[in-house]
Amino acid sequence: MTLENYNYIRELAEKKIRLDQRSEFEGRKITIKDNVIHHSDGSAYVEIGGTKVMAGVKVLNGTPFPDRQNEGALVVNFEASELATNYNDDRINYSIEVGRVTDRGIRESNLIDLTKLVIEEGKTVSFVYVDIVCLNNEGNLFDAANIAALRAILNTKYKIEGKEETFTLPIDKSKLAISHTFTKINGNIFFDPSAEEEKTADARFTIGLSEKINSLQKGGDGMFTPEEIDFCVEKAIEIRKETFKTLMENINN
Repeated sequence: MTLENYNYIRELAEKKIRLDQRSEFEGRKITIKDNVIHHSDGSAYVEIGGTKVMAGVKVLNGTPFPDRQNEGALVVNFEASELATNYNDDRINYSIEVGRVTDRGIRESNLIDLTKLVIEEGKTVSFVYVDIVCLNNEGNLFDAANIAALRAILNTKYKIEGKEETFTLPIDKSKLAISHTFTKINGNIFFDPSAEEEKTADARFTIGLSEKINSLQKGGDGMFTPEEIDFCVEKAIEIRKETFKTLMENINN
């Protein structure tokens, strides 16, 4: 990005104007496709504007962790290649952050009841592996990765060795912690940042929200005041209603 473009976007933001003509809290269109990875137990492809992310779930038998003998496990991984992202200078750290934030939102919400993944107490449990890949980044990978992971978890169906029936994951849909990301640019706050907005932002704030706040993540060198954080949470509560409808559309589990 040139200095001229950087200054132009920040000048627009000061007037609460966005380069793509969206209003401050208008998100881009979300598109979801199911079962896009044939060798997974569940999968989803998600587009938020031009940001494209794919997630796959595999459920495998494993030995429980020594300190969690009566629980299965959740493992979330996120990857973004140099071809897919325009953050090459800090791509690895950014990928790690997206993966950790996605993991935390799902884990802290207790969406999956890990105690119900025990096959043989103290010996065998189910491990839920969620792998997320960025195919193209046009901003807001946090929300795209979250929605792809949640949708893949929702449509997961798997077999357990030695058993005939097909299983679905033990989830509570009221605990779907949907990610909402805001940026602060030149004193004003915007939802669902584009890549250009992320590059010019002073700070970023991501909220994982179900029936309660499950996770918070702040990025960037700037700050959000306590009042601005409260404001973002209120906006996230409003936005979540429509995103939840999109996430749950045509889910049969």
